[in-house]
Amino acid sequence: MSSEVRTFRVVTRGEFQNLTGTQREKLRAELHEHDLLVADYTETGTLSYDAELRPFTVRCLVVQTADRADQEAVDTGVLVALELLERAGLDHHRLRTTASCLEDVKINRRRK
Repeated sequence: MSSEVRTFRVVTRGEFQNLTGTQREKLRAELHEHDLLVADYTETGTLSYDAELRPFTVRCLVVQTADRADQEAVDTGVLVALELLERAGLDHHRLRTTASCLEDVKINRRRK
């Protein structure tokens, strides 16, 4: 087993569906806590949405051993998003997920 790890930032996007009046009120009351500008990548997932209450984003951080397939990070991210939405009792549809491995990101340094 490899001791090296790969860290993924996984983003699941979707749309809220069939929200009740009570759910809409609660989401609007908590809007400031779910602004995209304050969203972070966490292992338990972070939900972001705007006042429109249609599109949403769940960001999560997935750390796994380097010998596991990248698709497993995507699958884990989807499960985190589904669990977060289920715990909140939020119906959804049109999910799509992307993942970026931080170890694969190339940083261009400024030349002096």
